[in-house]
Amino acid sequence: MLAPVAQAGPVTLQASAPTTFAKEPIKATALTTDSYTFHLDAGAKVWGDLQTLAVKSGLPSINIFDAYLQSADGSQSFKFIETMAGDWDNGLNWQEQWRMAPADLGAGDWTLTVIQKGFGSKQYSSYQAKFGIVPNANNVPEPQLALLSLTALAAMGLVMRKRRSI
Repeated sequence: MLAPVAQAGPVTLQASAPTTFAKEPIKATALTTDSYTFHLDAGAKVWGDLQTLAVKSGLPSINIFDAYLQSADGSQSFKFIETMAGDWDNGLNWQEQWRMAPADLGAGDWTLTVIQKGFGSKQYSSYQAKFGIVPNANNVPEPQLALLSLTALAAMGLVMRKRRSI
């Protein structure tokens, strides 16, 4: 099992646990581009989440402008879509969330790029990105799950049969 990772170095994404990248607390006010690379052992359907975090109490003061995942050869690129935005014209502390819809990624090296800007407030801010593999729907169910499902179907059949006879 792969434990969550807070590093920018290469990691191996496995199906047993999500892989996490985190930005250390920042207080920079310049537009910054961060890149994180990981290796995918085999092709898989992968999802991604990205969110800003406040290190101290309160809301984060970091604005993410863009985030995308790209294959090492540049042939595939997947954008993150902002799902929770802040009103940066009316304040400097907002929670942001971004999401990458599940996408079929080929085996090999992938790079997450995040373009962001901190607002130099009294609070330090950071962000965290998490990737996971969508379970394969073609997997054979566990024997316990199959037995439980058959038991539930049998019970529903008995209830329906009893209702019809009344």
